[in-house]
Amino acid sequence: MSSCMRGFGSYKKDLLKCVSKDISQGFISESTFKDIINWKSPRVKGKMKKDFEYYDQAIKQVLLSPDHEKLQILIGLDGIGVPVASTILNFIYPDKFPIMDVRVTEALCEFKYLNVKARSLKNYSRYRKVILEIVRDSGCSMREVDRALFAYHKINDQKKKRKNTKRSHCCNSI
Repeated sequence: MSSCMRGFGSYKKDLLKCVSKDISQGFISESTFKDIINWKSPRVKGKMKKDFEYYDQAIKQVLLSPDHEKLQILIGLDGIGVPVASTILNFIYPDKFPIMDVRVTEALCEFKYLNVKARSLKNYSRYRKVILEIVRDSGCSMREVDRALFAYHKINDQKKKRKNTKRSHCCNSI
């Protein structure tokens, strides 16, 4: 955990403060970068290079690049796919880049905002546009929209699993 995380409350809010502090100095520290990766998906660490300089250079390039190039830069890095790249961008630009999460993507498909569940570079621009439209139309923050869709999916996924479990028990008794 990075040193700027000590003494704060909510983990994501604390991490946003750390990123903001780092970005104001023109970089993201190694410890803050690792905290972002751990927050999104700790298992990704095993797929990443150990040399932070490799990622540091790309992040500095992202900071100087136009928005339409930022995701592409990050997904070109070892161990970084669209979900992790969008998470990094969300921490740097919390009001511009939503995190492309499997649960949120599936919820948007269920509501017919999206027609594909694949979390890819090709699909991110549409995903981002949809989330930003929902944010604009609802008056909610991107984080609130993300959390609501995530929670909706989680609750409904659990209901589907319980329903499938009841069916399988029923079928087993025949």
